[in-house]
Amino acid sequence: MNELKRQHAAAIFINAARGLVQLAVPFAIIAFFQGVLWIFFIAFAALILISVGFSWLGWYKFRYSLVEGELYIEQGVFIKKKRYIQKKRVQAINISAGLLQRMFGLVKVNIDTAGGGMEAEAELVAVTRAEANHIRSLLLKEPVRSAEPTETDKEESAFGEEQQEEEATFFEQEPHSVWRLGKKRLIYTALTSSSVGIVLSAVAALLSQTAQFIPDSFYEDTFDAVVSLSVLFLIFIAIAVILLSWLISSLITIVTYGNFTIETYDKELVIQRGLLEKRQLTLAYSRITAIRVIRSVIRQPFGFVSVYVESAGGGNNSEQGSTLLVPLIHKRDLHQFLQTIVPDYAIDTPLASAPKRAAIRFFIRMLSFPVILTGVAIYLWGLIGLIGLIVVALAALLAWLQYKDAGAGAGGSYVWMRYRTIGQSLIISRKRKIQSATKQVSLLQRRKDLATFELNVQSSMAGKSFAVKDISEETGDQLYGWYSYQDEHDDIKKV
Repeated sequence: MNELKRQHAAAIFINAARGLVQLAVPFAIIAFFQGVLWIFFIAFAALILISVGFSWLGWYKFRYSLVEGELYIEQGVFIKKKRYIQKKRVQAINISAGLLQRMFGLVKVNIDTAGGGMEAEAELVAVTRAEANHIRSLLLKEPVRSAEPTETDKEESAFGEEQQEEEATFFEQEPHSVWRLGKKRLIYTALTSSSVGIVLSAVAALLSQTAQFIPDSFYEDTFDAVVSLSVLFLIFIAIAVILLSWLISSLITIVTYGNFTIETYDKELVIQRGLLEKRQLTLAYSRITAIRVIRSVIRQPFGFVSVYVESAGGGNNSEQGSTLLVPLIHKRDLHQFLQTIVPDYAIDTPLASAPKRAAIRFFIRMLSFPVILTGVAIYLWGLIGLIGLIVVALAALLAWLQYKDAGAGAGGSYVWMRYRTIGQSLIISRKRKIQSATKQVSLLQRRKDLATFELNVQSSMAGKSFAVKDISEETGDQLYGWYSYQDEHDDIKKV
């Protein structure tokens, strides 16, 4: 085994700071409103000493080595753990540099493996960029050597640790192609971001928590002023709050996806993004199990889509276990983009749409609850309850869109399906990447010769399921037959 190594000593400070922020912020807010800040500062000083002490122990006990395509890690202060991560299990390697890492000129490395779940199998919080590239090269990339070793190769093999520093460059290749989001697309991404709802929710949650600390006299003094305001002024305030939330979400999007680039190589692609925290994800083509093309309600009228990748590793919590391949691209450029970045999935996707007899089922699903609630509201509050008719109209529109978007197809070694919840999703997968496929027919569907087709692919967690409802039973049989026993070249006929 190679000599065991430790991370850079800056890992002590990084781990301690990360833990302190998580503990200190909520306690500081409580101490401020309770007027006991002096107690907080004493406790915070003690927390610093304890956190630095435990971080030093964690850093000292964490050691690793790379040998013969394996990553060996031993760690643990009270309980010692030893792990081997084999190269064949590595699905993706995520290299990022947050503010703390960038202060020391270091990076963080997350290693995802098959079955590792949403969290990384291994994490190195403070290593040099050369060491990160060395790890990525040994665990993910395939070395490219000549058939016969040269005299220079033989000499370099004797250098030991010197060779390790040079291997990062040795394994690096020139990318076949480089795709950039660009400033124009980045601005469109920010302006059409759907995270404004999340920002509004965060503001509402913050206000609900701080309202208890506002004196009752404040409410008494402001009540008369609020009552005297005109309705138009209150509407203006509401619009101002929404615009502020929109601005905040746009800035967050710009910071998150700034400098977004994709580099393609022989066997993997590398995604880089971020202004403050620079992230770099290396994803092997062989690990991709499906492509998702998303058209959100906000972006669809402008012709923009987002593309996600399902893979056996590499996903994260913020993206529901998937990997964002591109945050925004126009649908007219989509085929060329896929041809450049993931050519195996740049295919035509003709759909066998849901038949007309299925439309009533979409409307029943979407309208039942809003119609009942609106009826109850009218019964209880009279004309005011008629406001619920707006919700009914929106639900009817969504039901119509869901019906028009539902469809599926297959051809050769590929299957695709399209459906809508709120936004539209197009899923493309390959037969050998599908873990299971199911055709379901309920009692009500049987009366109209309809079916639901569902497929499961491996993802960052146990797997992900995608289903299209109320397609014709004939289409469902063809899809199921395509997966189970029919010849790969039997295409699904449009209905």
